[in-house]
Parts: sequence; structure tokens; C-alpha cells
Amino acid sequence: MIESMDQIILNFFISHRTDWFTFMMLIVTYSGSYIVVSGLTLLSVISFYIHKHSQRILPFLLTVGGSALTTYLLKYIVDRARPLGAIYTELSPSFPSGHATSAMALYGFIIYVVWKHDTHPLRNPFIIFLTILILLIGLSRLYLGVHYLSDVLVGYAIGLVWLLVCHSIARSKFGRLLGSERL
Repeated sequence: MIESMDQIILNFFISHRTDWFTFMMLIVTYSGSYIVVSGLTLLSVISFYIHKHSQRILPFLLTVGGSALTTYLLKYIVDRARPLGAIYTELSPSFPSGHATSAMALYGFIIYVVWKHDTHPLRNPFIIFLTILILLIGLSRLYLGVHYLSDVLVGYAIGLVWLLVCHSIARSKFGRLLGSERL
């Protein structure tokens, strides 16, 4: 049943492609790429350090790094072929979506920190923007035909699990020993 739903969703997006929307989805998908995620991770770590929020660095790196490692391992354990009809060729296996995983881990962590600790007037619009970006990254992977729906959903789940686990560790007795209790 999952495979038939995956194929129905894939066929829908393939049959509704347009040049201008394809261009937009390529831009969106790039914001979940390992290059952008790595760069934003580095910039976030620097920002946490400069703004004296170094207690967030370890949970942040564990969230982003742990989710990336989990995705990498699952890709080669499951070794699911990419869908046919993709806009471009991806070389790694399809399951799970690394873009969806990275988006949930990176942007999800930033959403949590901003939601929990920021009082800036643009706080809520920023949270909404990042939430929409996470969803659009997953949608872009489907639209471009490089993933099935189940790849994207499991990618989101992996990123969310790492986010919750690292948050729980930071709030635990162990996290207090490391100074991460104010995550």
C-alpha cells in the first residue's frame, strides 16, 4: 500500500510540472542540500558562541550530525532505488530523504531556540517562514521526482527524533552537567 501511494504521488507531480515551478523547486531544494546545511550549521555554531549561548552547540551538532549519520547509514542499508522520471540524477539511494532529514534537524532546532528564547518582533514570522521552508523542501523532493513520499516522511521523522532526543539529553541531569539545561 505504501508503494502504491508513493507511486500515485510521484505520478501526480510528474504530470503537473511546469518550467517556472521546476525552477522554484530547484531553489527550494538547494536550501536543504548538504552544502547549505553544512554552511548554516557552521554559521549557527559561530553565532551561538559569539552570543554566549555555547550550551546550545553540543545539542545542535548532535541533532544535525546524528540525523545526517542516521540517514547516511539507512540509505545504504535499505538501498532503495530512486524514482524514475526525476528532473536530475541523484547518486545516493532514495530512502530516506537527506534533504528532509536535514531540514527538520537544522531548521527545527533553530525554530525551537527562537520560539523558546527570542522576544524579537519578527520571531513569529521567522518561525512561520522556517516551518514553511521545511515543508517546501520535502515537497520539492517529491516535485523534482528524486524521492517518494515515504522517503520524505521518514526523513522528517529522523530529524524530529534526533531533535527530541538531543533536547531531552540537554534537559537531563547529564545535560545540566554539560551546562545545556538552558537549551
